[in-house]
Amino acid sequence: MIRHISITALVFVSFTLQVWAQEQSSNSDTVSGSNDKVAQLIEKVFKYAPIPFAGYSTETSTVFGITKYNGFKIKSEILPDSLIQPSSILLYGYYTMNNQYKIYANIDLMHGDNKYNSKFEFLLFDYPSLYFGIGNNSHEDDEILVDFKNIMFSPSFDYNFYEQMYLGVKYTYNNYLTVEPVEPDTIIDAELMKANEGVQSAIGFRFFREKRDNRIRAKKGSYLFMSYDIYTHIIGSEFNYQSFLLDARKYMTPIPQLTIAGQFYTEIKTGDVPIQSMAVLGGTERMRGIYENRYRDKTVAMGQVELRFPIIWIISGTTFAGLGQVAPTYSKFQVDDFKFGYGAGLRLLIDEKTSSVLRFDLSFRDGGHSIFIGFNEAF
Repeated sequence: MIRHISITALVFVSFTLQVWAQEQSSNSDTVSGSNDKVAQLIEKVFKYAPIPFAGYSTETSTVFGITKYNGFKIKSEILPDSLIQPSSILLYGYYTMNNQYKIYANIDLMHGDNKYNSKFEFLLFDYPSLYFGIGNNSHEDDEILVDFKNIMFSPSFDYNFYEQMYLGVKYTYNNYLTVEPVEPDTIIDAELMKANEGVQSAIGFRFFREKRDNRIRAKKGSYLFMSYDIYTHIIGSEFNYQSFLLDARKYMTPIPQLTIAGQFYTEIKTGDVPIQSMAVLGGTERMRGIYENRYRDKTVAMGQVELRFPIIWIISGTTFAGLGQVAPTYSKFQVDDFKFGYGAGLRLLIDEKTSSVLRFDLSFRDGGHSIFIGFNEAF
């Protein structure tokens, strides 16, 4: 399935490849300078101009939208620029010919000499998604299109209490106004789906250890993140459940320019978990190649590995593969039930200072493939 395609992004990739080819056939004394000028132009465009995109999917028909991403560093009085961890802002919004929409904002700031990490997420959407049921062995033939309407916001704050370790708190608010099948005559009872509507409100506690050389695009180091979120009536939630998350990553560059990245990710949820908030497998970051939220249950475990390498100029490449599974609990996991996805991609450097890239991934699974375009590495 082809997801949303950025028209401007594709034009830039084509343009940069043509420029590089032309420069290689010209006077070698002028190649480096001309390449640098084009790279600077691309960086300026992505820095100051929003990027339009368009695409098509079976769930939404034609989609039009706009996105803006900026990576930057907040100045420090005591740290050299090379040690300042980058911050980022991502904004996007899109609208479909079926009168559906999605608006998203993600502000991630590393400030105070890397002492503080402040984040804020906002999401407003009236948007459908395919639902295949619960469990690791759900069937694609059972898919139904479900309309979700939601308002979400989530601020968090983390404090560097010792070396590269951070403790923090997070508040999450979700108000699902609509959870219902698009077609009323489906195998899923509409009233059963509507039982998942309502407010989800949680207080969360977080710990992470940040040892990457660059949190946007690491080449060496490690990252460990753990969180525990409590959804409870005490703070206005209509659902009572708990969520534990662990995300562990490792990066190595055994030879210059060749980076190996690995990730293990798991979520465990207990209690009265709405279907749209269950642990899921599939998407643009974890288990690429599998449709987003294709598999869902109360527990998920996933591992993936990626090889990153330069190709030409400001263009680099990657190959990746992953295994994952969902189940009610860890005790229900089956060795022969893991799902497998793999693929390859291109990266276009759009900000040398923060190492921000535009990402193109072509991923495969049993019975299909997907194309993803976005900003920065999957992990």
